This record gives sequence, structure tokens and C-alpha cells, in this order.
Amino acid sequence: TTAFDLSVNNQIKVSIHASAPTKVLFKLEGAGPPIEKAANIGVINAWQEYTFDFSAAKDFTHLTKAILFFDYGTETSADVYHFDNIYAVPAGVCAGVAKDPLIVDDFECNRNATYVNGWDSLTVIANPAPNGVNNSKNVGKYADPLGEQWAALLMDYDDPLNLETNNQLNIKIWSAKAAPVLFKLEGGASPNKEVWVNITEVNQWIDYSVDFSDQAIASHKKLVIFFNAGVDPVAGDVYYIDNISWGEKTITDLENFENGAFLPWEPLDQLTAIHGEFEVVDNPAQIEPNTSFKVGKYTKGSSGFSTLSAVAPGVIDISEKPQYNLDVWAPVGAEKITMVLESPSEGFKEVERNITNPGNWETINFDFTNSQDITDWVSMRLQFNAPAEEPGVVYYFDNLRQSEATVDPCEGVVAITNLLNDFECQQNYAFGAGSQLVTIVNNPTTTVENSSTKVGKYVDEANEPWAALCVDLPDGVNLDAFNQLSLQVITPKDNVPILFKLEGGSSPAKEVFVTVPTGGEWYNASADFSSEIGNDHKRACFFFDAGVTNAAASDYYIDNIQFAHAPFNGCIVNFEDPAFTSLEWPLFATDRTDGFELVDNPAPNDVNKSAKVGKAIEVADASSLVFQGMFTRLPSHLVFGDDFSIKMKVLSSKISTITFKLEGVTTPGAVNSGDNNIQNTKINEWEELTWDFSTTPATKDGKYKQITIIWDILNTPSEDVVYYFDDIKIAGTSCGEIVGTNDTELEQLAIAPNPVRELLQINNTLGISKFKISNIFGQTIANVFSNGDSEKAIDVSAFQSGTYVLTSFNKENQPIGVAKFVKI
Repeated sequence: TTAFDLSVNNQIKVSIHASAPTKVLFKLEGAGPPIEKAANIGVINAWQEYTFDFSAAKDFTHLTKAILFFDYGTETSADVYHFDNIYAVPAGVCAGVAKDPLIVDDFECNRNATYVNGWDSLTVIANPAPNGVNNSKNVGKYADPLGEQWAALLMDYDDPLNLETNNQLNIKIWSAKAAPVLFKLEGGASPNKEVWVNITEVNQWIDYSVDFSDQAIASHKKLVIFFNAGVDPVAGDVYYIDNISWGEKTITDLENFENGAFLPWEPLDQLTAIHGEFEVVDNPAQIEPNTSFKVGKYTKGSSGFSTLSAVAPGVIDISEKPQYNLDVWAPVGAEKITMVLESPSEGFKEVERNITNPGNWETINFDFTNSQDITDWVSMRLQFNAPAEEPGVVYYFDNLRQSEATVDPCEGVVAITNLLNDFECQQNYAFGAGSQLVTIVNNPTTTVENSSTKVGKYVDEANEPWAALCVDLPDGVNLDAFNQLSLQVITPKDNVPILFKLEGGSSPAKEVFVTVPTGGEWYNASADFSSEIGNDHKRACFFFDAGVTNAAASDYYIDNIQFAHAPFNGCIVNFEDPAFTSLEWPLFATDRTDGFELVDNPAPNDVNKSAKVGKAIEVADASSLVFQGMFTRLPSHLVFGDDFSIKMKVLSSKISTITFKLEGVTTPGAVNSGDNNIQNTKINEWEELTWDFSTTPATKDGKYKQITIIWDILNTPSEDVVYYFDDIKIAGTSCGEIVGTNDTELEQLAIAPNPVRELLQINNTLGISKFKISNIFGQTIANVFSNGDSEKAIDVSAFQSGTYVLTSFNKENQPIGVAKFVKI
């Protein structure tokens, strides 16, 4: 007589014991529109609780009757159903979450699977290892039953699966062991279909996609997953699973050669002797994964960087599908393949992948997600096993297609030690205090300032004015160059004070306050800790809304916590100190990819005694490519003092014009510099050159973040010319040279090893009373006294990584010897 109140309690649960695997329909009706929900009964002869979501009727006030239809749609049957415990509960955290029929089970709010077998081995737990691949709060834990080689999770749909469009089964799996997994479709009018997938990457979440597109018109009612199929499980065999869903096949063939080549493949610049030959041929090995009739054949030329190119403006588009997948047959001994995309505005973007199965067909994936915002691609290039010189060696390739990114975005990522946490692939240090208040979430406001997919969410608790989030730095931190502690943050209100603090070591704690002026948007908050160079700190802490007592908790979104590089106000590049070494020098106006190399100093002299220098090549016979240059992007901007000039040491085999440019300007209204041209004056000998920018179109306070060098501008040599360069710096400063002494008059100390990890051995120490160790800024790090013996060993194991200057003194405290060493 009283209508059901579904405004809050709209999840109706029923316990059912069934004698047959059929279905049940729960219906509410009354003096208005009815509402009904169905559930599959997969488990028989056991009590199971079923939930019917009536949240769509939360505003209905006319429903007065509840009806249960067992095995609905069937006229007669002898099946028996017992039911009990009909009650209603709130939707809770899943309120408002729409059911997605393509999701099989996400172990949170879309638990749509009906488990027939394996349900008693499956539990829902908190994600044990969240990462960039799977940051879900809850996941499924499947314990492989002992003594059963073919135990499985069986999901019953009761009706035939519609696989016409959504025929790709997607699943995330975390496994502690390598194991085969069998995916099977069965239970309908069509023959069973099995697909095997091997788990090879362990102890991390991996996305797997199982292709059932050949079952598009089949009739299957059940999905079965066998973990470690056919193998006896052992105690502790557990598999974590999540986000089981059906999706469309997203791979699109761009090139399959069945009707000839679609893309205009040819050796680079049509130079067949250097870059080889291409043709479409019969598949020499029609085996999985490539049973095509026709394939592309590439025969390498004489160059180690022999390149196959396809110039196709408008065809290359990675805006929606950033991954290229290519079937490759490589000869035994081949190790890698590189795909390069060319953009006139952004240069060359390359992805290098390993060849894992030479002598057979294999599918290789090239993920260009990091370049997905570039839209002006003009060509695609392939380099097989570069830089190995393999003239005449044959490679086959086929089935170039695009897809969503499937490569683990963190695969092969090298840790950037000054980047503490970006909540994606660079989670290099653990949180200490406040760690329980941080979760990884999707970026709530993707902008130019912060386009990250994942960020951190920190909850600043109520009534805690000095609560902190701390990053533990167990080995301390080298602040010689990366001494600007920064993070990106979205605050819940304007004018929020954040206290940045270094602490936890033997040095006194250091605090810096920073105010975030505007809430609700990404802001780069940075604190200068250059005054702490050489000090010992083991923890970096952030106090949000520091000193303010708030009655309610507040959410802060944070990202890219790092020790950023200090602005360059002295040394820029010296190729020895890690903080001043730039190894990325993209080339322009030349098709060579080997135009820069870090090498040993070919001719040390008093001008340049460095062990390592940069090597650049100006290409001969480059047609009209006369502007042959290179550039590097800096981790911070340049800051000039009174002298608006740049110095660089150069060693060249000829007299030529060398152009230096300041680019990458970041100050509004400032301009990139024009070409600043000067000539070297010495041949095959180091000299230091100076470029004065006070007389060129440039902005002194422009905060430039890119330097560009052009070799012999407007001229193309008849043969390759090699240039060596080193010690790029702002005029009037040091770049690792001996500070405060005339090192040309000092004896070179014999030291070993160099680079050094622990003990630095000095062999010519007679007459020496003291050693002074300085950093590249001339700051004294240590004084070590000597008794004048012929040898001395200094323990530098506690030093931070970097370049140091060792100076020896006699009894009169006069400098008499010098050496430069690198601590690693």
C-alpha cells in the first residue's frame, strides 16, 4: 500500500539458490512506468546474492509491486528456485555510475560478469601495485587452485555474445611469474575458439588485448580464462586482474603490399649506393604472425645508417592512434630497428625497438605518444640495425598499421635522478611523512603548463596547520646545479603559502616560503636552495597552506616534484660534469643522423685540458643543404650579467665562419637572436671564441633555453669537416676551469682512477703539504693534509656526483699542482 522509496536505497539484493543456470528478472511496477532488471544465474546448487540496480527509478513514487520472474521467457520447466533475504541498500560510492555493457568486470562499479566457475577463487582487494598502466583503487585477486592444471574463471552471458564490432578482449594482469594464459570462447552454436597469451613481463601491470575479430559472426555464450594453463600450480600462485572489457579492434592497415606499395618507399634521397634498395616481393616465410603473400624487401646500402624513407605529407597522422605496428623479418644477428618521423617544425622524432626473434617474423611496436601533439609530419623512415654497416643485407617488413598505444609507457625509461616524482614513469623516490594522504589520479585540468595524464592528489587534513608531505632522499642530494626545488600545484584557493623545507641530514634545516597567487589552475612553485650547495639534507618537505588552521580538509593536485636546474649564469655545457652535459644535439638541414658524438679530447693543450669534448660533422656534397647546424635544449634558461656574450672553445681543421644563436626565448616580448657570426683563427688547435650579442637583435633578459650552432654558414665543403667544441659559457665566468689559479703554470697531478667512485690515488705527492678539493664553482669542498710521502689516497666516496678540481700546495701554502676529476 505504500510505494517503494528508492531515493537512497535503490540497490535491491536477493539471495537465490537455483537448480539450473538460467536467468532471473526483478520487476517493480505500479500506477506508472515500470522498471525491471535482469541477472544471469551462473552458479547452481549454491546460495548466491544478486544485486539489481534501480537507481534509474530513484525519483519514482508510484512503484507498489515487486515481481520475480525465474527463467523468464521459458513457458515451462521443472527447475526449482529458493530465494531469501530481499533488502535494499544505497548505491554508495557507485551512485551515478552508469553500467557499461562492454565492461565485463572492473572490480569497482561495473561488476557485470556472471561467474560460473572460479568465483570462489576470486576476491576484490586494494590494488597492490598501482602504476601508470593501472591506477585503479580495487582489482581482482585470483588464487590458482592447487591440484588443478585447468582451473579457470568462467563467465556466462546466457545469450550469444555480439562480437561484430567489439571483439577485442582487453584485460590488465599483474603476475609474479611468467606464465601462459588461455582465453577461450565456448558454450554456443559455434566451435570453441582459443587464444594463447604469454605473460613475459612480471611484477608490473601489463595491458593485454586478445583478438577475437575472426569470431565476429560466431555464437558464443561463455568466456573462459585459464591462468598458467596446463601447468600444475604451486602454493602462492596468485594473479591480479582488472578492467576486463570488450572493445573495437583499433589497428588500421596503412601498408600491406598486397596490391603493391601504398607509401612511396625509396632509399633516402634516392642514393641507392648509400641507402640501399627497396622492392615488393613474395613473402619468403609465410608463417605466423605474417602469412601475407606480398611483403616489402629492403637491401641495406653502404652506410651504417642506411635509411629507407617514405615522404607522405598528410598521410602520417598520430593524433588519435600514436602507435605504429610493423611485422619485421630480420636476419640472425640483427639487434634493433628504428622508426623516425620527420616534422618541419619539430625535427626528427625516433623510436628505437629491439629485435627479439631474428630469423622469424615478429611484430614490433613503435609508440609515438610523446609526440602526439605534432601534426605536420612529412615523412617516415626506417633504419634497420643502425649503426651497423651491413651492405647487401636483406630485411623484410609488412603490415604497417596504427593503433592505440599498447607499449608500456615506462618501458626502458631511465631514471632522471633530480626528478623526484612525476606520478607516471619517474617515481624515483618514496614519500615518507604524508604518504598515506597521496593518491595517483587523472589530471583534473590538462593544460599547456601541465599536459600529464596522471598527477598526485594530496589531502591536507583539517586542523593540521603544519602537516607536511615529505620525499625521502636517503643518499642526500647534490645541489651544485639542480638546486631549485619545485613542483606544479593546483591549490583550492588563492594566495596559499607553501613552505619548502630541506631537512633530515647533518646540516641545519633550510626553509623557503612560496605563495601560490591563484587557485584552481596549475602553478609552478619553485624555491631557490642554491645557498645549500655542499650541505647534507636527506628529506624534502612541503607544507601546504603552512601555518593555517583549516576546519575542513583540502585537496591539492601536485605533479613534477623535482630539483630543477638553476638558471645558467656561468657554465652551460662542458661535457664532463653531469649537470652541464648535453648529449642531445638534433641536426637540421642535413640527412645524417651521426652529426654529434661525445669523444675524447683529440688534442689537449693549455686552452682546453678537458678529457671529453663534443664532435660535430659538417657534411660534404649536401646539395643545397648549406645551413648545417645543431641545437640543444637546456633544462633552464640563461641569465646574463653585465657582459652579454657567450664563449666557446673550438678546434677546427680549417678557418671558417661559426654561427652562434640564442633561441627558445621564454620572456614575453623578447626575440630569438639573429645569426651571430665570427671566424676561428687557428687550425687543428684549441682556441676560445667569443660571440657578443649586445650588437645583434637579441634580448638580454629573454631567458633563452636553446643554443644553436651553425658550422661554416652559407658554404658546403667538398669533403666532411670535423669540428670539436667544448666549455660553452657566459663570458666572464668559469666552466670547470681551475678557479683562482693560473693552471697553465701548475704541474699536472697524476691521479687514478678518473672517473672515481671511492679512493682517488695521487702518485706525485712529494713536497706537498695540503690538497684542496673545489667544485666547479670554486667553492672549497674539503682540505686534506699530507705528510709529504710519494703517494696519497683520498676517500671521495661521500662526495656527490660531479666534477671537482684538486689543487696541491707546498709548505708556503702556494699552489704547485692541479688536476680535475669526476666523481661518479
